Amino acid sequence: MDCRTAQSMITPFIDNKLKLEELEEFIDHVSSCHECHEELEVYYALLTAMKQLNEDRNLSDDFSLDLKNKIERAQEKILHVKYVYYRKKVILILAMIFMAIFIGLGYASRSINVDPGVSKSKFKIRNEFKHGNNDWIDYQLELYLND
Repeated sequence: MDCRTAQSMITPFIDNKLKLEELEEFIDHVSSCHECHEELEVYYALLTAMKQLNEDRNLSDDFSLDLKNKIERAQEKILHVKYVYYRKKVILILAMIFMAIFIGLGYASRSINVDPGVSKSKFKIRNEFKHGNNDWIDYQLELYLND
C-alpha cells in the first residue's frame, strides 16, 4: 500500500468503516511508515476531539494512547477473524477425512457377493443330459468290468 492510499483510509479507519482486508493493509502500512502514522495521530486527535465536543463528553487526556489502543483492538480483531477462519477450515478438513474413513470402512466391511460363474446349470435339459450321460457311461463301464 502506498502513502496516498493509506492517507485516504484514515477517516474510514477512525469511523470503523474499513473492511477487514483494508484494515490489515492499513495497519501494516501505518506501523511501518512514520509519516502516515503521524498523519493518523493528527487526524485521530482532531476528529475524536470534535466528536467528543459534539456529544458533550469530556475530552480525552491522551489521544495517542487512545489511538494505540484502537490499533491494538483492530489487530486483535484481525487475529480473531483469521483464527476463526483457519479453525473452521481445519474442522472442515477433519470432518471430510473422518467421513472418508467411515465410508471406506463401510465399503470394506460390506460382504461382496461375487458370482463364481456357472457351477450348476439352470437349464433342466442340460442338467438331465449331463447326469444321463454320466449314468450311461458309468453303467457301460460296470458292464464291461463285470464281463
